Amino acid sequence: MDKPFVLLADDNEATCTLITALLQSEFVVEVASDGGEAIEKLKSRQYAAILLDLRMPHVDGYAVLDSLSTERADLLSRVIILTAAVDAREMQRLGGYPVQRIIAKPFEVDVLFHAVRQCAGGDDASTMRVPIISGGMLFLLAEVLRRV
Repeated sequence: MDKPFVLLADDNEATCTLITALLQSEFVVEVASDGGEAIEKLKSRQYAAILLDLRMPHVDGYAVLDSLSTERADLLSRVIILTAAVDAREMQRLGGYPVQRIIAKPFEVDVLFHAVRQCAGGDDASTMRVPIISGGMLFLLAEVLRRV
């Protein structure tokens, strides 16, 4: 059986390395380093889930959300906002977009898996992996591995 595709739009290499490693057993992860690249990728492939950081250089996550609202509103329900920017102002601004979920960084692995599986249509909690270490430690490990 073919693996579903997930689009990860984030400019942080360590985050991309970590998430790709975590999801690759069940999904094909394609990475976009900014919103412009994400918008282009969204034109050429159907994604089961879209993991979207809000703060990226050049074209930010809000521009991606605006583009989806205009061009592919049906995909907004597959968007998982994965960001460190989760203050009240940001939450209010995000309220206008019917996204699947907002997950704060650092995240717990099981929370991310649950959200991605839910977007992909398979949410079997019995097969969820339990993280051995916390999300914060995973980010630290990913940063160390990226530098090696």
